[in-house]
Amino acid sequence: MLPPDLDVTRSCRAYMASMLAEGAQGPERIHAGLSDALWYSPKDRRALRALCDARPREFTRWLFERERDGHYSGLIMVWPAGYSTPVHDHAGLWGIELVLQGALGVEDYELVADTDGVLQPHFVGTTLLEEGESCMFRGTAGHAHRCTNLSARRPAVTLHLYGGLLEAYRNFEPARGGRYAIEPTIARIDGGLGPARLRSA
Repeated sequence: MLPPDLDVTRSCRAYMASMLAEGAQGPERIHAGLSDALWYSPKDRRALRALCDARPREFTRWLFERERDGHYSGLIMVWPAGYSTPVHDHAGLWGIELVLQGALGVEDYELVADTDGVLQPHFVGTTLLEEGESCMFRGTAGHAHRCTNLSARRPAVTLHLYGGLLEAYRNFEPARGGRYAIEPTIARIDGGLGPARLRSA
């Protein structure tokens, strides 16, 4: 069972409070100092490793902040060995992804309308993230990506910030003829971290 809070989530909330106090709400400034601001303690590593061991085949998402004015939300995600998401967008929100344990591959796609006007993802490139490394995206309408735990044997743990509460998004599932079908998807939350993290905004 997870503790009520983690050092890494506390340090992230403190960092974001200082960023918002300075008027920083875009991802570039936030991303620039995020890694240095976080404290991922041995206690955190043990707690999240225990969660990985308890649910070794489940991809789970843990909400640790829903900022009261809607400027951002924060989640911890736990990735089973070899797990890969579908290609998906982020409902127009900016985002930052930082690896706490393991390694993640992030494939970026550009969404382009086909002759029928249906958006189709076109592969752009891959970013490889190891522990302590992060990437960001601006949440433009034409952006999607897919993330994969690069280890076939070990889980990964990541911290995510979004420019609002990501409640629903679109998956792009492979279909016939090399096309993708769009599937509206609800962003599942498996639990909360920290005091009153699941309260209404």
